[in-house]
Amino acid sequence: MKTTILRAAAALSLAAVALLAPTAANAYVDPSAAIATPSTIAPGQTSTFTTNGAPFTDDEDVLISITGENASGATLGMVKTAIETNTVLRTRAKAGALAVPIVFPSNAIGTYDLTFTGTVSGKVLHARVVVSKESASPSTPPSTSTLAKTGIDGGTTAGLWIAGGALIVTGAAVGVGAVLRRRRPATV
Repeated sequence: MKTTILRAAAALSLAAVALLAPTAANAYVDPSAAIATPSTIAPGQTSTFTTNGAPFTDDEDVLISITGENASGATLGMVKTAIETNTVLRTRAKAGALAVPIVFPSNAIGTYDLTFTGTVSGKVLHARVVVSKESASPSTPPSTSTLAKTGIDGGTTAGLWIAGGALIVTGAAVGVGAVLRRRRPATV
């Protein structure tokens, strides 16, 4: 009987930890994000990528990798690159900060993931741009490209917290009932 109560207490503790674990994950803010302005553009338009502060060293070279459909047609500013795969474009950080316009090709479509890597500092930043034919003008506000929002947000978790609290109270009541039942003298 004693082991049953210990097992029940262990299971209850694990359930409480499982309910509280998502709270720690929601507190994370991605420090390695470049800001895309605008974050949604039409094919052939330009998006400028900047950083908050100066994550790179003074005037270090920054390698740019673009992944997406027809990414080989993307250019820096208005100069077309000679690299067909478009995985190693270069720009230079100014006083450690990034401010680089990238022109996407006229046949671009879909989501483009960009990686900016400092050649000296090794600092890696990420950004994402969506190229859509419906976007006639670059009016989308800047994207901070933080972690993807998956699951449910903090405002809709009240029901889960109430259910978790009810589970803990129920487990405690069962534990108290078991202890009281064991202490009661046996009647024949």
